[in-house]
Amino acid sequence: MHDASNWTSLMRDQAAFTDKINQLLEVLAIDCRELVLDHVAIRTNDHALTDSLAEHLGERGQLLSQATVNARPIHIYQLETPMHIGHWQTDLVELPFPNHKTYPFQSWEHVEFVVPCQTATMTALEAALASRFPGLLTRAASMEAVTVKRSEPQVVGERLANPTIAFKHRGVSVKFHPYSLAEIIASETHF
Repeated sequence: MHDASNWTSLMRDQAAFTDKINQLLEVLAIDCRELVLDHVAIRTNDHALTDSLAEHLGERGQLLSQATVNARPIHIYQLETPMHIGHWQTDLVELPFPNHKTYPFQSWEHVEFVVPCQTATMTALEAALASRFPGLLTRAASMEAVTVKRSEPQVVGERLANPTIAFKHRGVSVKFHPYSLAEIIASETHF
């Protein structure tokens, strides 16, 4: 993948991103074809590039949400035409605005799948992943090339907790959470 400088270069990287996601799933030895791909995310360091991508996403769809997550703005766009990422498609794109963290390159960064849970807690999400993919958490924790991160994003106005478990390898991540972004956004608008 390359450092994106505009929408065109970002779209050129889509195939390489898909390959890296599929490689990560192979490394993890899991099959996510039965899961719903909730959204795809872009990571940027440059404010001008982020503004430009926001403009292009707005031309290709609708801005659904402008939330503040962990003290930084994140926009969610619903595309008019879904994107294809390997076996999946999604019409949601997450565009976080830059903060103090610098990423090694500006491009596609992660996909997130929905794994329904009895309750939206980290313990329940771990149990749901263990049920669907036996041994995944133990196996991934023992892999030097894979980083496992658990997080519970703090969203201003959030009504539904949405814990996340992420697996990162070679600059891309596959993440799992119990609720879709559509459910989260709906919960923020219905007080």
